[in-house]
Amino acid sequence: MPTRTGWLVLLGGVVFLIAGRLFGTIEFLVVGTVGIAAVAIAVVLRRARPSRLAIARQLTPPRVPAGKAARVDLEVINHAPYRSPLLRLHDSVSGTRGVHLSLAPLAGKGGTCHGAYRLPTTRRGVLELGPIRIDDVDALGLARRTHRVDTRVRLVVHPPIEPVPPIRVPAGDDPLLGQELKQSLGLSDEEFDGLRDYVPGDDLRKIHWPSSARADELQVRQFRPPRHGRLSVVIDTRPPSDDAFALDVTTSIAGSIAAAVLDAGDATRVETTDGRMTPLVTGRTQLDPVLEFLALLEGGSETIHGSVPNTPGTVVAVSADPRVVSDAAARRRLAQRLRAAVVITVDANNWVEGGTPSRAAEWIHLTGPGQLAAVWQLSPRSVVTSA
Repeated sequence: MPTRTGWLVLLGGVVFLIAGRLFGTIEFLVVGTVGIAAVAIAVVLRRARPSRLAIARQLTPPRVPAGKAARVDLEVINHAPYRSPLLRLHDSVSGTRGVHLSLAPLAGKGGTCHGAYRLPTTRRGVLELGPIRIDDVDALGLARRTHRVDTRVRLVVHPPIEPVPPIRVPAGDDPLLGQELKQSLGLSDEEFDGLRDYVPGDDLRKIHWPSSARADELQVRQFRPPRHGRLSVVIDTRPPSDDAFALDVTTSIAGSIAAAVLDAGDATRVETTDGRMTPLVTGRTQLDPVLEFLALLEGGSETIHGSVPNTPGTVVAVSADPRVVSDAAARRRLAQRLRAAVVITVDANNWVEGGTPSRAAEWIHLTGPGQLAAVWQLSPRSVVTSA
């Protein structure tokens, strides 16, 4: 179809034709005919020789903290046997007007072009990139043909994660043993617990040959599943803690704690007071589902769901409710309801760089980013098990 320029040329050609007929001027007739013919030829060429492109997209990194930019690399390959026209690409990005790129014509039979752009982020969420719209435009810009390449990727924009030193979670009376640990966390490592006599059916790979030789009978290594502390971070999503900026702050604190627990080799999950939660995970490589959960967290409820907290073990509560900050009784009720060993409150209304955090017993109060590492700690008596 004609471009905006093409429509203007077409309209101008009609005007010149009419003027030529009215005034009997051959020059006007020639100009009008040439303009209309140029647009018609451009449209026919675009339909007869459409581009045949393959587009590969790479997103680096696939997850970024809010406020940082991601790099999007595009590789465009021309599979047509002829030279491609001028190309205009529009990469759709959810929540934005998208990104426009222009590419010079590519050589036929595998001509390749690389392009890249930086995608800035403002706040957490998940951005959907794609599909890519391709406009084939003739050299004069009179006609174009549009088609789409269905290549899609997701960019997870998670809350900023503060560097917090890894701190082991006390295991306490919570064994976290047996099949529950293996099934929920996918663990296969076990701790050596001693030797015992071989019985038919034992795994031959567990025979300890040096001890068997000394005892003159087969000895089998006996293992017990590893003991891990586990910690639940419960985000208060009751109003006014469900405000968008308040959640930006509390999700950042929760993600930072979860990352520190995983770095120490313990298990963690993030929950909300209205019952939403991540799976129980262990190992830094398992942080991704936690980050995506925090990236998408919005809204809340006025009540605390009956299943919260879902996991026995240590519980840390994070709240941006000013009443929890100012009222010790409200803070104590929240801690008792959630079985929280530590309650972390944040001043979301005055969240600025350079503030001073405070800690009193099992209460931490933060007034700005970068303060958690200085006051975050757990002690053996922090473990609270379910009744």
